[in-house]
This record gives sequence, C-alpha cells and structure tokens, in this order.
Amino acid sequence: MELKEIYAKLETVENGAEMIAAIKAEFATLSNEAKKHRLAGDTITAKNKAILEALGLEDSDDVAEKAKELKSTLDSFAQDGKTPSDVAKQIAKLTKDIATINGKYAEMEKTAQAEKAKRFDAMKNNALIDQLTKGNAAAPKDMAKLIADKLVVNDDETISFVDGETTMSVEDGVKGWLSSNTWAVKANPQGGGGAPAGGGGTGDAFLDGLMG
Repeated sequence: MELKEIYAKLETVENGAEMIAAIKAEFATLSNEAKKHRLAGDTITAKNKAILEALGLEDSDDVAEKAKELKSTLDSFAQDGKTPSDVAKQIAKLTKDIATINGKYAEMEKTAQAEKAKRFDAMKNNALIDQLTKGNAAAPKDMAKLIADKLVVNDDETISFVDGETTMSVEDGVKGWLSSNTWAVKANPQGGGGAPAGGGGTGDAFLDGLMG
C-alpha cells in the first residue's frame, strides 16, 4: 500500500487528520536528520580527502595500511616525548647544520687544493732548478719557467718529465732539453783577448741564442 492510500484511509477515521499531520511531521524530522548526517558525512569525507592529499596517500591502493604506519610513527614520537612538530624542527636544524658543514668542507677542500697546487709547483720548480744547475744552464731559475709545463706530479708525488708522448725522469728530461737548446747552456770561458770568433757572435752561447 502506498503512502497516499494510507493518507486516504486515515482521512475517513476519527482524528485521521491529526494522525496524518503527525506522520508528515515525523517524516520531515527524519528527512532533516538524514540531510544533516549526509552533510556531516560530506564534510568528513572532504576533510579526510584533504588529509590524504596532504600525506600523498589519496591515490594509494593501500591507504589504510599506510595510515597505520603513519600512526605507528606518530605514536613512537609520543613515547619519546616528542611531537611531530619537535621532530620537524630537529630535522630542519639538522639539515641546516649539514649545509653549514658541507659549506665549510667545500671551503677547506678548496683551500687544501690550492695549497697542494702551490706545493706541487714548488716541487717542480726546485727539481728543475736543481737539474738545470747541474746541467750548467744559464740562469736556471729563468730557464725553469720555460719548461715548467713539461713536469707532472704523479699520484705518489714523484715528478716526471713529459716530452710529447715520452715520459722520463726530470734528470733525463732536462739533459735532453739542454742538448737540444745549447743556447741555454753557459759558455765555457775562453782565454786570451781580442774579438770573439765567428763574426758578429759574442762568444756566449746563451746570449747568441737569445739574439738569434
């Protein structure tokens, strides 16, 4: 039997109109309650959706499981007397400290590399001057500047002389360079007076080499 048929029968009995009004009032109350609960449910659903989105779980197939893991993590914070906010602050401080340490390390590394390069340059320069002096080179310090780029410092901090694709000791390298550049070698002293032999030469191989 439909509701309108019930209403029709009630209209034929005593106090039927009052009974119909009471029924309609109850239906209205139930309808309002249902609407209230539906709206509350929609609000809760919206809040839950926002929370899941904030946690990055809205598209997850195992939302419940991940939510349990999150709850477990939060509970562990609480047991240690720390709130998520406390942990976030600690993480932020740790991140800042790490950035500071990394910056200081980079600066120290830069300084160390500069000091290392300076030390290697001194090592190469001293090795060249030593061998150039032994080879009777004129102005060994100046000659060292001309061939400094031929020296390399190996991983074990030994020094090699590199000429093209050939690698040799500094001693052999300097000897070979001096033999190919005789103008860089001091001239042997010549006895006697008079003009030097050879036309316009000075008699000094070093000077003659510089003058062409």
